[in-house]
Amino acid sequence: MNFLTKLNKKHIASGKLGLQIIGALFEWRPKALLAFLLLLTPISVGVSIILSPDNYIPCLCLLGLNLVVWLTIKACNRLSGIFSLEKKEAGITWCQISILAALGLWIIGFILIFGIQKDGKLAAAFGVIGSVTGWIFQDKIKGVVAFIHLRMHNLLNIDDWIQVPKYNVDGVVKSVTLTTVTVFNWDTTTSVFPICALQSDHFINLQNMTKGKTYGRQMLRSFTIDTGTIRPLALEEIPSGHDIRSYLPAEEIKDGALNAHLYRMYLYHWLMDHQDISHKPFLLVRWMEQKQSGMDLQVFTFITDGALSSFEWKQSQIIEHIVESMEWFGLRLYQAPSASDLHDVRLAPATKEEVQK
Repeated sequence: MNFLTKLNKKHIASGKLGLQIIGALFEWRPKALLAFLLLLTPISVGVSIILSPDNYIPCLCLLGLNLVVWLTIKACNRLSGIFSLEKKEAGITWCQISILAALGLWIIGFILIFGIQKDGKLAAAFGVIGSVTGWIFQDKIKGVVAFIHLRMHNLLNIDDWIQVPKYNVDGVVKSVTLTTVTVFNWDTTTSVFPICALQSDHFINLQNMTKGKTYGRQMLRSFTIDTGTIRPLALEEIPSGHDIRSYLPAEEIKDGALNAHLYRMYLYHWLMDHQDISHKPFLLVRWMEQKQSGMDLQVFTFITDGALSSFEWKQSQIIEHIVESMEWFGLRLYQAPSASDLHDVRLAPATKEEVQK
């Protein structure tokens, strides 16, 4: 058996589809074969005795049909795992379709072996059983439909970066089957969820972005400015260090210019000049609706490098510069008072003159 095992492994690792199929089909697994003999053989014999008590040929045919279908499914599952490692999307799809075909073959073969189509009562009973089975395994059936839909439209592949908010999934796809998807999350956990969820619920595929097939990855951040710091600036108060004035239009540098306006103009032109910022499809630096906490300055742009680590690093650098440059224009971020802010507050009693007023 060691020789047979080595031969099968050699065929599977050959890289040739024909040899891989042979290796997966005749892979020696004594435990799986024993389970097949102990479980399916008695069931096949029992069904044959009930449906055809006077003839042993249907029993042999059913055993042969079960063996063929079992070997096909086992080989397809083995090949699907291999193709997942090799990232052969077409091979994975055909393996899953072959499993469906094998199950369909078993149903048709079962009907023909016992002549169910000729017996009205048996046909009705088989129809009822089929309906109940379909209701029980409706999620599996939905999974098959979702698998075909996703594959036909190339919406999901191995190594795609996807996000499924409902299941808190954010990571790379490692395997796809007729019923489940396995994702390795960025927090090093593994998520397995039904594939039908990708069709019925919302999911995001970020792969085109990471491959540079889009304008980049979206950066959307809001900074709440303390409105108490917004004021006009005298000409000499307009900052000139850090090469600030080179980012400001000449007509904007004038006495009485609003510091919030100058800062927004500076930030827009600084981002336009940034090597990691895409100018398409748009770049926005805008004021949002005023709130009790202040006014939100929103930055909406795209960073060209969409890879997770690079994107987060560059985004952090941009945010740090935005926070730092506020001070140059006399602006300040709003922050709700904390316990330490209130610690030094002292309430003094009112004077007699203040009470009389």
